[in-house]
Amino acid sequence: MTIIDFVEKYTREYSELTFLREKVDGVWTETSFHDTREEAYRIAAGLIQLGLKKGDKVALLSQGRNLWITSELGILYAGAVNVPLSIKLTESTDLLFRIQHSESRYVIVSEQQLPKIRQIIDQCPLVEKVIVLDPIADYHENEIPISEVIAMGEEYLKEHAEDFRALYQSIQPDDYANISYTSGTTADPKGILLTHRNYTANVEQGSSVISCDKGDVMLIILPLDHCFAHVAGFYTMMYYGGSIATVPVGKTAIATLKNIPIAIKEVKPMLMLSVPALARNFRKNIETGVKAKGAFVERLYEFALQNAIKYNKEYWNRGGWQAWRWPLVKLFDKIIFKAVREGMGGRLKFFVGGGALLDIELQRYFCA
Repeated sequence: MTIIDFVEKYTREYSELTFLREKVDGVWTETSFHDTREEAYRIAAGLIQLGLKKGDKVALLSQGRNLWITSELGILYAGAVNVPLSIKLTESTDLLFRIQHSESRYVIVSEQQLPKIRQIIDQCPLVEKVIVLDPIADYHENEIPISEVIAMGEEYLKEHAEDFRALYQSIQPDDYANISYTSGTTADPKGILLTHRNYTANVEQGSSVISCDKGDVMLIILPLDHCFAHVAGFYTMMYYGGSIATVPVGKTAIATLKNIPIAIKEVKPMLMLSVPALARNFRKNIETGVKAKGAFVERLYEFALQNAIKYNKEYWNRGGWQAWRWPLVKLFDKIIFKAVREGMGGRLKFFVGGGALLDIELQRYFCA
């Protein structure tokens, strides 16, 4: 199965359900599975009209948002390869190397990241167009807005719908979908070639440990350029008929970080993806809040925590001779832990941990 087969199957199966959630001008918007696929079609067709050929590479540099997802889908529907790039990359070497090494013909970029591209574009002779995701006041040579690409796609599909369908149906499971670059901390970054089947197989494997109900919401707070956010994030939620929300982008990285707790409170997610560093930060924030309530509450919290950890053991074997702790677990859940969960939106079922080793002590803490 290709990503195209996958998207066609699930966007039609869950057609009218919400898939994408994004905060625009202070209001959370909802985009259905059907509309997500249709926008991907228009972007793909617009890229084809620009001259994108099957197998070409397109670099994508943006914060997490709806257009990141529909841009990737558009690239893939056009038979091309997405080169997702981290917004943490600096333009001088890291960004330049990846764009040159991948032989990207097009760059899709957000307004916030555009200055980085402008600084290096003269050194990227293979790049024919820079597609900007946000409306801006002035476009440099070879820069165009995504709205123009979408409009071109609409026109193309009026006359060439069958050609477009034949193109995306010709994509095979072993065709490349992404080039995912390593960090390059020890040498030049390595471009990891990932096929369509790499991704769909990972979703199938991931579903053996990630389960959710149709309509559940995942808040994605991790960068979408990482495979973890791809597989355990939006493709997995597409598989289940769930929806994903992304954290509103601030004017700076710090502003975006400050939007995370606000987004959690407003979205009230059932699932979130977490790397260990983020999980530790959540724990620190919880315990800071508890400490602020005074010494008595803090002692009660610590007792409740240790009681739950001892009762849960490795969770699959919880209880046993520790079953006598169960009434205390229930009591403290009502008077302490329920309030803690409200701080995480109140509907959270579980985190999905990835990206690095999540130590057992931290797992026991969140389980408690």
